[in-house]
Amino acid sequence: MNKKLMLILLATLFLIGGGVYLITKGQNTIPDSALPKIDPEEVQVSPETYDIGKVLMKNGFVVREYEIKNNSKNILRIKNIVTSCMCTRAQVVFGDKRSRFYAMEMSGAKNPNIDFDIPAESTAKLVVRFDPAAHGPAGVGPVDRNVWLTFADPVGTREVKFNGEVVLQ
Repeated sequence: MNKKLMLILLATLFLIGGGVYLITKGQNTIPDSALPKIDPEEVQVSPETYDIGKVLMKNGFVVREYEIKNNSKNILRIKNIVTSCMCTRAQVVFGDKRSRFYAMEMSGAKNPNIDFDIPAESTAKLVVRFDPAAHGPAGVGPVDRNVWLTFADPVGTREVKFNGEVVLQ
């Protein structure tokens, strides 16, 4: 084989290998079916709700944090995060590991599974960010928003909420 063809072949293999690495980097190596089952009572998400009070539209994002406590001796896997409105986004944080922000599922499009693991006997944060200006002047008034966390079975889904009032002045 000539040197040019050999270099092209090696470069192609390098690019393919790098692509596979980037695609699989950070993915869980334990399939859901192999995770030990957790008693749903061993998982706590708190508080269940926040009252954010009156929020000036011009003041920007309102951020609240909820705790996700894994009181079990096993890994707790969050499969999905969905919010009730595009004005609300949520992410999970554990140490230096962060999911991206997830929002409402629209027009049949589903949020991808996140497969975010919380170690045994640990606490992660759910960071919720609300944009009071997202709906413009039509969004003035009371707001009630929800965030749903879906965990690997049998834990199921947990819901947290916040409410308040968006005002102009």
